[in-house]
Amino acid sequence: MSAGSEVAVAGVVTPARLIRLSRERLAVSDPEGARALAEQARTDPGARAEALSIIATCRRLRDEYPDALAAAQEAAELARAGGDPAVEGRARSEAARALLAAGETSEALEESTAALALAESSGDLAATIPAMAAVSYVYLVMQQFDLAVQLCERGAEVARLVGDELAEGVMLDTGGCATAALAIAARAGGDEETALAHAEDAAERCRSAMLIARRLGHRRNEASAMANLAELLTFAGRAGEGLRLLQSLTLDPDRDSTYTITHHLDTRGQIHLALEQCGEAVAAFTEALERAESKGAALTAAEHLAEAYERCGDPAAALQAFKQFHQLYCQVASETAQRNARVTAVRMETELAKATAEQERRRADGLLRISREDPLTALANRRRLDDELAGGVEGHAIALIDVDHFKQVNDRYSHQTGDEVLRTLAALLRTGCRTGDTAARYGGEEFAVLFRDLPDAEAVEAAARIRHLVEQYPWSTVAPGLTITVSIGVASGPDLLALADLRLYEAKHAGRNRVVGPPAPGVTDRAA
Repeated sequence: MSAGSEVAVAGVVTPARLIRLSRERLAVSDPEGARALAEQARTDPGARAEALSIIATCRRLRDEYPDALAAAQEAAELARAGGDPAVEGRARSEAARALLAAGETSEALEESTAALALAESSGDLAATIPAMAAVSYVYLVMQQFDLAVQLCERGAEVARLVGDELAEGVMLDTGGCATAALAIAARAGGDEETALAHAEDAAERCRSAMLIARRLGHRRNEASAMANLAELLTFAGRAGEGLRLLQSLTLDPDRDSTYTITHHLDTRGQIHLALEQCGEAVAAFTEALERAESKGAALTAAEHLAEAYERCGDPAAALQAFKQFHQLYCQVASETAQRNARVTAVRMETELAKATAEQERRRADGLLRISREDPLTALANRRRLDDELAGGVEGHAIALIDVDHFKQVNDRYSHQTGDEVLRTLAALLRTGCRTGDTAARYGGEEFAVLFRDLPDAEAVEAAARIRHLVEQYPWSTVAPGLTITVSIGVASGPDLLALADLRLYEAKHAGRNRVVGPPAPGVTDRAA
């Protein structure tokens, strides 16, 4: 099945169903089928992020790490924009694994731990499992084996809680690999007792993983756990038992992937070496080399083949196998460097795109702020006030404020002094407003304060406090001999602006430096 081809799906096809079917194809080791379904689902905006996350998984399973990283990062951005931390966590888990494969260990650790935090914050327990798996793989590469084991145990427990047996088996098998690494380290340090204890623990984990996969009919996972278990049995001195275990599974090219076959052949070769069956080891490694699905797998087989020939006492064949190993090593190193460079380029392009988008967002925010803010006073402008009033005025009140005799300030002092008066008055309005109220420059020397959810009487009291603040301010600090007062009109209701303007006019004609509000006892404030 070619990548991007459509898969025939019976019944009603919805994006959600395509996603579900795609995950089912992944669960039975069919990344090509999974990707084809996800490619169909990605055309729907609502499913695009999750579909891209699945595509990233499929790409990774085919060792297409730069493409996997690009798909994962696009999925993460879409999920973040859509406010879906569970999908974002899954996507960033995939990004971490692609980065890890490219040798970007520090970046992989950062990405995987961020993925785990996102998944945990989502409340979706199932989403935490791939994140924990990603972190555990990073810990394995960093040789933090104890941490990897702990995380795998936690992941297996979560998988049991959510009823995901397949994920439980994967976490058990990964934990077995981490525990096996502890066994190898203990043996290298001369502590054979601890080495064997770790090996027994690891073998039990891998055996459980194998049995789970067998029960679920997941042949690839069963074969992988079986090979790991056979290696552990050999490590513990039970090579014969390990060989019999491998022989219990008949490999079938029609059913088993090339990876599974070469993994088993290589493991079988190592067991034959442990049993000093050099001829059988050579045959197994030779077949593994011939069948290798990648240069990396061929590299491992060639190295083991050279060792087998040396153990068989055939230095010429060992040298030939080593030359092949060296040639493959150079090719793999070159291809790895190129692939890593592509992964780095993808990561840098993504970071640049994010930085550019953030810059554009800030620019847009700045333009929006400028369009809704008075440049002299930094208060809201008339446009913003009109927008807020358009949202509804029920329960609100407004105060229109005019600076008394402002023209005389400009004429007597200067326009610069007049500007400073307006800026100072703006600061006083901010002081006199509650959180949530809006102070605005209405035009010229006229200001407005929109009081939210405030009864008329309390709005008049608030306006009176503002009038008092202005009157009591030491204006002589702005210019010697300067005094400033304001007149204020307060209103509410559907026509609050027109009514407030009328009351402002009344305040000025009544002598200025006063507040005129709704007609009620005690609601008119005048200077003493």
